[in-house]
Amino acid sequence: MRIVLAIAAIACLGALTWAGFSARDGARRAEAGNPTTSSPENAVQQKGSDADGQLTERLKAITSSAGGVVGLAVTHIESGRTVNIQGTLPLPLYSVFKLPLAVAVLKDVEENRLRLDRKVLTTPAEIVPGSQENTDLWRKPVERTVTELLELSVMRSDNTSADKLLQLVGGASAVTERMRSLGYQNLLIHSSVREYVADRKKVNTGTASDLTRLLVDLHQGRILQPPQLSVLLGFMQRATTGQRRLRDLLPAGTQVADKTGSGAAGVATNDVGLITLPKGQGHLAIAVLVSDAKLPTEEQEKLIAEVARVSYDAHLSQAAPATP
Repeated sequence: MRIVLAIAAIACLGALTWAGFSARDGARRAEAGNPTTSSPENAVQQKGSDADGQLTERLKAITSSAGGVVGLAVTHIESGRTVNIQGTLPLPLYSVFKLPLAVAVLKDVEENRLRLDRKVLTTPAEIVPGSQENTDLWRKPVERTVTELLELSVMRSDNTSADKLLQLVGGASAVTERMRSLGYQNLLIHSSVREYVADRKKVNTGTASDLTRLLVDLHQGRILQPPQLSVLLGFMQRATTGQRRLRDLLPAGTQVADKTGSGAAGVATNDVGLITLPKGQGHLAIAVLVSDAKLPTEEQEKLIAEVARVSYDAHLSQAAPATP
């Protein structure tokens, strides 16, 4: 009888011990499979998610005053965190189309289809309407290099230079196909500036999301080789247009590389660019497209400036350390 009781006690103890191990093992598996906010990594992710939600609400409040349509996307390049408000909505690009055009030109340079030092003759008959300052550049026949045409198109948003470059790469459809080959399905170039002036239905369109992805990929060296990328970013950093947009409310000395676009009579105001955060906190890729707004142009520009500053401030404390 004692032997039977002893065996029963041992069996009971073994069952309890196994149950204890099983419970602890199950708890460990549950913890591994379902990480909680107690883990440092998940806490950071949760903090970033909360911050993105707060930023989204602040940006919605800013853009709601436009009285039209605003598409925007903001990506912190090093962390990949993105805020998107109507970012997949196709909207008119206007002179922002000169950014994908410049990429197409520089890809042709990489592929030995074009040379940056190639001289291109332009006559007064080819002048495309634009600012008086730019059209005055073409009052006499003149030869300019591809580099010079890029500089005028990107830095000064000159329309005549842009249309000459468009001819060199094979026309509007060639730029669209180049963008598609690089993975940007929503950057659609339908016309030159001259063609658009003649037929306003031939508007070039794009989405803030695709433009931001393009900026991210450019910054990370996935599209252009360093020599060509340096040319493009150098011109974007020295842009003379749209000083009241992305750049306006940022701290003095903030490095910005952007390309602006504007519709006639203030029907649209755009700016897309790269913003460098201070103290190694990374970079922002940002695209803001304002269309059919009821605000005057100055107020549309202020809206873009506020989007840039709020995004800048929001990422200062949240940004991941930049990769050297």
